[in-house]
Amino acid sequence: MVKVKKIMGSFLVAAMVVGTVGNVTALANNHEDKAFSFSFNNQQVYTGARAKKDTSKLYMKCTSIGANKSYMAHAVGCTSASSGDSVDCSNGHCYRFSSSGEYHYMTSWVKEYGYGYARIAASPNYAYSFSASGVWSPDNVNQY
Repeated sequence: MVKVKKIMGSFLVAAMVVGTVGNVTALANNHEDKAFSFSFNNQQVYTGARAKKDTSKLYMKCTSIGANKSYMAHAVGCTSASSGDSVDCSNGHCYRFSSSGEYHYMTSWVKEYGYGYARIAASPNYAYSFSASGVWSPDNVNQY
């Protein structure tokens, strides 16, 4: 009976270690939401660049946008947080934002294309001058 308890205890400890390591790995990415604010004036705009830690999708949530306004957004990669380069890493995946509370997990190939930083490019639809704001992250906790 003592031997069975020791074996069960060893399995329990091993399961706790594996579970803890798995959680640490999932939370090691750059999933913290940071605010963005776009002022569209008939041209494309960008979020700031942030370090991309894994191959999970980018996350964007629009929290404020005017009535009958919308924009399209996609993933871009860049070489550093302060660089001016923005290389399309979306492979054609674009996402429409048209209402407060709308969010998307955005497909990207930033890491696969060899870039260490990501940003989101956004272009206005139809209404040429308006503002939109929300939060975004280069990685996501769900690992999509």
